[in-house]
Amino acid sequence: MTEEFTALDFETTAYADGGVNEPWQLGIAVVEKGKIVETREWFFGTSMTPDFEPMMAQWEDFYPYLAGRPLVAHNIATERTILRRVAPFTNWGPWADTLKLAKARYKGLPNYTLGELCATFGLVPKIENRTWHDALYDSVACANLALFLGF
Repeated sequence: MTEEFTALDFETTAYADGGVNEPWQLGIAVVEKGKIVETREWFFGTSMTPDFEPMMAQWEDFYPYLAGRPLVAHNIATERTILRRVAPFTNWGPWADTLKLAKARYKGLPNYTLGELCATFGLVPKIENRTWHDALYDSVACANLALFLGF
């Protein structure tokens, strides 16, 4: 079991109107000694959310939570792509993908979405006024799942 890691989740514009897939929210859950010890979130300005500061204007605030630590995400493609795009010379990770870990450990489940896996294993977070597809909520769910899977 990895004693320390950061679970992260980005919510993005998802190529709205054929544009770039821009991150507008980042949520993290910091795990130390097998427990979530801190959660944080940031909102970023995009063409769809112009009232927030751009991602790079907040870099110094969120970078220490990600750099030099094992990183965990569910289906890591989005998270890894965004971090590589904004800081291509940073050596992010090592990475763990809870989707791949769950598929390897629990073969034949009908669904491997983060929400379904958490429901199946009794790991659904209870965060007031939050639910799925909220970066903070999803990062906590991912951390719970990673701990359950023995990462």
